[in-house]
Amino acid sequence: MFLPILRAVACACLGLFFLFTTPTESFALEAMSLEQAADVYSRLPDFSGARLSPNGQSLAYSLEYEGKRHLIFQKMNGEGRAMIPPPFEGSNIDTFHWANDAVLLITVGFSLDRWEFRSKTYETRTIAFNTQTKEHIWLGKPKKQRRMAAGSQYASQHERLVDFLPDDPDHVLMEFDFNLDGATEVYKVDVNTGVRRAVKGSKKGVQRWYTDTTSDVRLGYGYDRTQRVAIYKGTDGKWIDLKDTDWFDHFDIEGFAPEPNTLYVSGRTNSGKAGLFKLDVLTGKITEPVFAHDDVDLDYIVTHPLTGQLSGVAYTDDFSRITYFDKKLSLIQRSLEHALPGKVISISGQAHRREFYLILAESDLNSGDYYIYDRDNKNLEFIASARPQLREDTAAPTLAVTIPVRDGASIPAYVTVPNGMEATGLPAIVLPHGGPQARDSAEWDYWAQFYAAQGYLVLKPNFRGSTGYGYAFEHKGEKQWGGLMQDDVTDATKWLIAEGMADPNRICIVGASYGGYAALMGAIKEPKLYKCAISVNGVTDLPGLKAEDKNFIGGRVWIKHMGLEGTKDEDVSPYDRADEINIPVLIMSSKDDMRIPHRFSKSMHNRLEEKGKNSRYVEIEDGGHSMVTRAARQTLLLETGKFLREQLGPE
Repeated sequence: MFLPILRAVACACLGLFFLFTTPTESFALEAMSLEQAADVYSRLPDFSGARLSPNGQSLAYSLEYEGKRHLIFQKMNGEGRAMIPPPFEGSNIDTFHWANDAVLLITVGFSLDRWEFRSKTYETRTIAFNTQTKEHIWLGKPKKQRRMAAGSQYASQHERLVDFLPDDPDHVLMEFDFNLDGATEVYKVDVNTGVRRAVKGSKKGVQRWYTDTTSDVRLGYGYDRTQRVAIYKGTDGKWIDLKDTDWFDHFDIEGFAPEPNTLYVSGRTNSGKAGLFKLDVLTGKITEPVFAHDDVDLDYIVTHPLTGQLSGVAYTDDFSRITYFDKKLSLIQRSLEHALPGKVISISGQAHRREFYLILAESDLNSGDYYIYDRDNKNLEFIASARPQLREDTAAPTLAVTIPVRDGASIPAYVTVPNGMEATGLPAIVLPHGGPQARDSAEWDYWAQFYAAQGYLVLKPNFRGSTGYGYAFEHKGEKQWGGLMQDDVTDATKWLIAEGMADPNRICIVGASYGGYAALMGAIKEPKLYKCAISVNGVTDLPGLKAEDKNFIGGRVWIKHMGLEGTKDEDVSPYDRADEINIPVLIMSSKDDMRIPHRFSKSMHNRLEEKGKNSRYVEIEDGGHSMVTRAARQTLLLETGKFLREQLGPE
């Protein structure tokens, strides 16, 4: 059922934005209280994820209403405006796309009690919404009914769009796992009626299917317990097993190239970074290098907004960038970078049969502005800002730095400096990222901007084990939980002090997920370096989490990378070393966290209290692992802001 949302809200949000030709005025933040700042920075984007309809006449995007993302569609001329609330109560919008000029495909995610698994699971559902008739259809609606939790009767856990079938606007290819056995099937689904028919049956261990440039299903990939599984259909129609081929251990599959039996794959280049290649599946030989960067890895391939074929690649240096191979898209990008200096430009959509583009412009000071570029008429028109309440001239700039570490190597990092302040002797927050197979960049970040607005210098180190800097850099962090990865964070903190940027007596280590683990281990290993520690949905009990992770697909492979080589897991587990924590700790967790169950955080707090430690615990009702709701983010910022003021003093 659709949630009741007042039409007046939609009208108020939509009524005038197409009339603007320059960004709207927003207010300054210098005199804001902690409560006001938490309110402002916790807001979800007012305008994000915008999608242009194929004919270029409509736009869909998400905005915040009552603390959650909701979907809006509207005609470019301002007529026919409407709001599309989440199709399932308690769900959050994951993605949305135009299937054709009338139908939007909306994928939502939510947690659900599954009696089959005796636990909660995170699930997705895909809804086809007809913007003309206002009718909606659940594309994965089960044909069989049996007693189960509401909305899950014989339903697939995850519903994924495999191919948009650009030449058939009434159908898409989708994956479903109706048998709940971890093996998906591919169906051709009518987006207007929901009628579907199977086009590829399941294969044990295959969770993801790929199509070639003609939309034929020809590749399956996944995990069967600890083994990777991959099967491929040659141009002769015969399926072959890839898991024992030599190249399969050295390259990752990115998609199909137009040549027969040829894949786009990513793998190590001569510089040791991940690049893009063409590979002949039958011979296992690289036929052509496509993209390589000397300093950073390939992130993903970029497909053309009209054809769905390869049009470029994405990578992250200090910002996430796209290099377009398509000559026209590349020319447009260069032209707009000249027109909007200091912004990173990406093309989010294009209308069929005319030169009409949706553009996103971002920077460290701006979380995103959207424009319409009418190339035929040589007109660039501002549409909306993701966060119009925040001004660039009051944002905190982020600097890229390189930090030497104890073994003679160096790590990249980012320092966010409070607006208008010198980076000298400031109270500081060290903010290691989650993952740990992830990375930070200089892009606008609500955590860093909020803390900087409170007068704190923020350091985000990309310790060894982070992705994006090549195989050797990432591999250095394997089985280095509490080891080298932690040492890099420590050395980055000491560098901040040595450079005179931070007040050595006012530094707190803060993090979420793996970053929460690093915060607690920082408190254990470096009690004199940090004044306090904050863990948000953090890994507190390493042996407990590894036991939990065995239950999800690919988990048995993942846990092999956790822990510290040559030591017992208990030796690098904050829960088991709680005795050694002697600084104030704030622990926060979401009750609906499907990645790290909140009971681990609560147990950590209870253990610290039992041992007489200074621990505070805050539980959040609805935020998930990544704090996706405004309420969760507001609580996060407000509670951490209060705690930091208590421990580090006023700005």
